[in-house]
Amino acid sequence: MQQTATPKKAPKKFFYGWIIVLCCTLLMAVGTGIFVNCVGIFVKPVCEDLGFERGTFTLYTTITSVLSMLAMLVFGELYRKKPRRIRLYIAIGGLTGCLVFFGYSLSSKLWHFYTLSAIYGCVATTLAGISVTTLVNNWFVDKRGLATGLAFAGSGVSAAIMTPVLTTVVTDYGWRMGYRTMSLVSFIILIPAMLLIRLEPSDKGLLPYGVTPHPSEEDKRSIPVIEQTGLTRAQAVKTSSFYFQSIGIFCLSLAGMGISNHAISYFTDIGYSPLTASTAMSLVMTIMIGAKILLGAVFDKIGSVRSAILTGLCMIASTLSIRFAGAGAFMPYVFSVCFGFGYSTLTVPYSYLIGQNFGTREFSSIYSLICTLGSLGGGIAATLTGMLYDRLGSYYPVWTIYFVLACLALTFLFLASKTAQDRGYQYR
Repeated sequence: MQQTATPKKAPKKFFYGWIIVLCCTLLMAVGTGIFVNCVGIFVKPVCEDLGFERGTFTLYTTITSVLSMLAMLVFGELYRKKPRRIRLYIAIGGLTGCLVFFGYSLSSKLWHFYTLSAIYGCVATTLAGISVTTLVNNWFVDKRGLATGLAFAGSGVSAAIMTPVLTTVVTDYGWRMGYRTMSLVSFIILIPAMLLIRLEPSDKGLLPYGVTPHPSEEDKRSIPVIEQTGLTRAQAVKTSSFYFQSIGIFCLSLAGMGISNHAISYFTDIGYSPLTASTAMSLVMTIMIGAKILLGAVFDKIGSVRSAILTGLCMIASTLSIRFAGAGAFMPYVFSVCFGFGYSTLTVPYSYLIGQNFGTREFSSIYSLICTLGSLGGGIAATLTGMLYDRLGSYYPVWTIYFVLACLALTFLFLASKTAQDRGYQYR
C-alpha cells in the first residue's frame, strides 16, 4: 500500500539581525565598556606619576564627553541624510579611538591629554548609542527590547573582563602600557563589527524581525510601510515632558558617571587594596550584563511610569552604597550589586522612556536632542567629582550630593513619563 509522505515544515532560517546585535554588542564593548568604563583605572596612577590634580586631569574625559554630545547632533543628521555610510562612520570612529588611546600612552603634559580627547570626542558617538539604536530599530520590531538589552550589555562584558586585566597591567608595567593594551584590544574587537554591519534588513533581502508581508503582496520580500505615531521634534520641544526628561537624564548621568570614574580611587583612598577595588568594579560590569537585559524585560511589563521610578531607585541605591562603602569589608560588593543596576540605567532606559513618552514618528531626532542636553551631566561628572574632591579633601560629601541628584532624577523622570502618558504623546 502506497503511503503519502507527510510534508515537513521548512526549517526557520537564522535571522541576520542577531548578527547585527552581536556587532552592536562589540561597538558598546569598545565605545563604552573600554573607552569609558575603564578610564577610572588611570586616574590615580597618572596623577601620582605626572603630578596632576585629579580634577584637572579628569577634564580630558569631560572634553571627550562634551564634544561627543555636540557631535551626536551632527551625526544624527548624517545618519538621516546618508545612512548608507554608517559603516564608514563607525570605522572612522573606531580607528580614531584606538589611535587616541595609544596617544595617551605617549603623553606627559595635560594639554596632550586634552588635545587627544578633543579629537576623539568629535567621533566618539559613532561607537555609542546613536549607532546601536539606529541599527536595532532598523532590524527589529518584535523583541526590540531584548535586542537593545543584549546590545548594551556589551559594555558590561568588556569592562568586567578588562578592568582586572588593565589593573594588573598598570600595576605591573605602568599606566602607559595600560593605555596601549586598551588600544590594541579595542582594535581587534572592532574588526568583525566593521565587516559584518548592514544598515537594514533589505540589504540582506530580509524583513525586520516581527514584520511579515501582507498576504496580497506578490513580492514577499517587500517591506510594508509601518505607521509611525508620536510627536515630531518640533512638537516635543514644546512639552514639559521633554524638559523633565532632559533634567532627569542630566541628574542621573551626573551621579552615575561621577561614581564610575572615581570609585576605584575612592576605594583605595579608604583603605581597600587595588585588587579589591578593581574586583568590585569588575563585578559591577559583570552584574550589568544581566541587569541591562533584565531591566529591558521588566520595562516592557511595567510601563514607562513605573520604569522611571525603578530607574531612579537603582541610582539612589548606588549613591547610598558607595557613601557607606567603608562600613565593612563586604560593602564594596554590596556597592557592586547596587551600581551594577544603577550604572545600567545610563543606557537602557533612555531609548525605552523616550520612545514610550514621545513615540516613533521622529524618535532619532528627539533621542539625539534629549541625550545631548541630558547627558551633559555625564560629560562634566568626572571633572566635577575630581574638583570637589580636590577642594573638600574627601569623596564623602560628593556622594551625598549625588544622592540628592539621584532623588531629583527619579522625580523628573517620573514627571516626564506621567505627563506624557496622561496626554498621550506616543499615539498622536
